[in-house]
Amino acid sequence: MDDQREMFAELNALLAAIAKAFELEADDAVRAIEASQIALAMEEDDSGHKYVAATYQGRQVRIYEGAIKHAAEEPAEDCGHEGCGCAT
Repeated sequence: MDDQREMFAELNALLAAIAKAFELEADDAVRAIEASQIALAMEEDDSGHKYVAATYQGRQVRIYEGAIKHAAEEPAEDCGHEGCGCAT
């Protein structure tokens, strides 16, 4: 497989994983990324395993090669602002 086809396959797999993690259609995930609604970052866990950290509508996931790990949801702290949910 040439480099361009391999890169396309890897990007396609990542986009499919992002869509699956957030229960979106692939096209909707792409549009959300393009609109900066899904934030992505390359990270490394405490064991040295690299993953893509993705955040969408307050939900966080870690996308490893072959695995998706969802972050435990924490209750929002009451900031005193009516219905805000910020943690200030």
